Amino acid sequence: MENYEGLKQKLAMANRILVNENLTELGRGHVVYKISDNRILIPGHLHDYQRSIADCTASDIVTIDYDGKVIEGRYPESMHEFYFYSAMFRRRPELKAALHMHAFYSNLIGMSGEDMLFSSRDSFLFTEGIAVYSGLPLFVNTEKMGEEMADLLGSKDVLLHRGHGVFMVGRSIEEVVTRAAALERAARKSYYLRAIGKFLEFPLEDIERSESAEIREELQESDWGYFLTRVEKRGTVL
Repeated sequence: MENYEGLKQKLAMANRILVNENLTELGRGHVVYKISDNRILIPGHLHDYQRSIADCTASDIVTIDYDGKVIEGRYPESMHEFYFYSAMFRRRPELKAALHMHAFYSNLIGMSGEDMLFSSRDSFLFTEGIAVYSGLPLFVNTEKMGEEMADLLGSKDVLLHRGHGVFMVGRSIEEVVTRAAALERAARKSYYLRAIGKFLEFPLEDIERSESAEIREELQESDWGYFLTRVEKRGTVL
């Protein structure tokens, strides 16, 4: 179990990765981590201070309860998407991490109504399907919206808020970040294949038979290390 300060540093790095890997537009979005029941680590509302997650540090991370109240940290408010995280963590206590990103190609899936094509290795992570929520406004600002989104997510790991962005859930910070990157790569490939007008897909039963937890874990570790190296080469200081 990592210490509290170590978790904040890892979470800050994860938030930077979203921007560094072009997974979100305009530096918006964030990665969060549940440290215990009714306690979530999440970036403060940096947009109010003309900042973004592109330069997120451990000192920008606040601790909130499931009602969104800041328990610890230097910001009076966190990102509003806590309504979804709180509802989701209540329903699925085995999960520890989540993220929200404004990913260009992934958003096109929700906006077009097209399905993900199972044509690439990245797409194999999403055979359980992707939920799509179409409620307005195009941000999550009420408890009712959070509850509706968590209900729609169900047992899946990905939810698209149509016209807004992606919500990903998982068991670790590394898992949600690497899977989010895989989702965007798969969505981009699906977009170009549909533009070409010709594509091949692997049968779902073949994918499920060939996949394994060991393969996914190995890829996750490799991808996370790659993302860390790319951020650190930019002189990141946490």
